[in-house]
Amino acid sequence: MLNRLREATADLHKKLEGENLANKIMDHSIGLEEYKLLLYQNFLAYCKVEKEISRFLPGQAGDKAEKLKADLAGVGMHDPECDTFSDFHCENEAEALGAAYVIEGSAMGGMVIGREVSKCGSLEHLSSQTFFSGTRDSIKGWNKFLKSLRSREFTEEEIEQAAYKAQETFRLFEKAFKLEFSDC
Repeated sequence: MLNRLREATADLHKKLEGENLANKIMDHSIGLEEYKLLLYQNFLAYCKVEKEISRFLPGQAGDKAEKLKADLAGVGMHDPECDTFSDFHCENEAEALGAAYVIEGSAMGGMVIGREVSKCGSLEHLSSQTFFSGTRDSIKGWNKFLKSLRSREFTEEEIEQAAYKAQETFRLFEKAFKLEFSDC
């Protein structure tokens, strides 16, 4: 399962890494409004995906949307909602696993990005961030997910359903990363 998920999402993952505001954190050029937008874009996608995952994998749903909500409150955006953002659904456990692969796997990149937030001049006044925290705690969900995935056998149909949903999840993030505040 894990190899198929990696294979199915490699190109989408690479493309998405180059097409979002997180790169501006890495080169320390991000402004506060851009950071707020990046948090909001991530919130929309994580919120939507976590709600669907929780229907089939209650212990795996995660808390990334809540962390993003807290960080958004810290930059003056209170009570964001994701209900009207995009149409994304998981139809079964295999699809939920594919979606979870994407959001749990993102913790590795988020940890790296988090280490750079405080080095951005326009963000140095922010209190500690909970989503882009830069701590190893952020990858606990990924490790739990990997352990769960490796402990089971899957049918070819389940593997393909998961791979398709993982691709669809990357496309949801791509859609979110194209949004501007004027679109919301």
